Amino acid sequence: METVIQNTITNHKIMLDQHCKAIVGNQEMLARMIHEFVKEARHLSVKEIMKIIKDEQCFRWLNNENMIPNYGTVKFDMLCCVDLPQLNETNKRIYLNVEIQNNIHPGYSLVTRGIASVLRILTTQWGREYDDKNYDGMKKVYSLWIMPQATKKKRWRCRCLQSKKERRNRKEENKENHDEEELIMICLNQKHDTTKKYPKHDEVLMPLVVFLNNRIDYQGNKEIIKGYGFKEIEREVKEMCDYANFLERKARNEGINQEISQGIN
Repeated sequence: METVIQNTITNHKIMLDQHCKAIVGNQEMLARMIHEFVKEARHLSVKEIMKIIKDEQCFRWLNNENMIPNYGTVKFDMLCCVDLPQLNETNKRIYLNVEIQNNIHPGYSLVTRGIASVLRILTTQWGREYDDKNYDGMKKVYSLWIMPQATKKKRWRCRCLQSKKERRNRKEENKENHDEEELIMICLNQKHDTTKKYPKHDEVLMPLVVFLNNRIDYQGNKEIIKGYGFKEIEREVKEMCDYANFLERKARNEGINQEISQGIN
C-alpha cells in the first residue's frame, strides 16, 4: 500500500512538473524572460524575440541530457540556444538554461549547483562552437533558476551572478573575454500579494508567481494574463489550473471517504 501511495505522489509531482515546464517554456513567457534577463536582447521588443523563437533557423531546443565521460549525466529542465540580432547588424548566439527548483534547501548551495550547470554547458560546446584552435568561439551561457516556493523573506530576491573581470596593468581587458556566463536566481513566493507589483522585473516575476501558483483559480490567472498582455499562453495555464483542481477534488474526496470509513468502524 505504501508503494502505491508513493508511486501516486511521484506521478502527481511529475505531472505538475510537466505543466510548470509547459508554462515557462511557452514562447511568450520565454520571450519575456529573455527580454528581461539577457543583456544581448535588451534592445529587442518581446514581439521581436517571439518572432525569433518561432524561427527554427534562429532558435533551437537542445538535448536536455548532458553527458560527459567519467563525469556522469545531468538532466536540465530546459536548454536552448538562440541567435539574437545586434545593433551592429551582427548576430550573437547565447545558450539559455532554465531550471524550476521547488526545493530551496536540498542540502547544498543552489548557487554552486548553478555554476556547475553553466560550466557543463560551456564544456559541451566543445567541437560545436569552439575547439583548441578557436577558444574565442565559445558562446555565453545564461542559467535562470526559478524557485516558486521560496520563503517570504526571500520573495523579492533576484540575484544576477557573473564572473569578475580581470585587470592587467590597471587596464580592463576586452569585456567579452570575461563575459561567458551569467547565473540568475529568481526567488518567488506563493503567498505574494498579487495587488502589489514587484519593485524590479515585475513583467516577468508577477506572471511567474501567478502561473506557477496552484492556489489561484483559472479566472484569477485569466485576469493576470489579460492585465500583463499575454496572448498565447492561456491553454497552458488552463491545463495547469485544471490539474490543480483535480488534485484538490481528489484530496477532498479521499478525506471524506476516510472520515466515513472511520465513522463506520
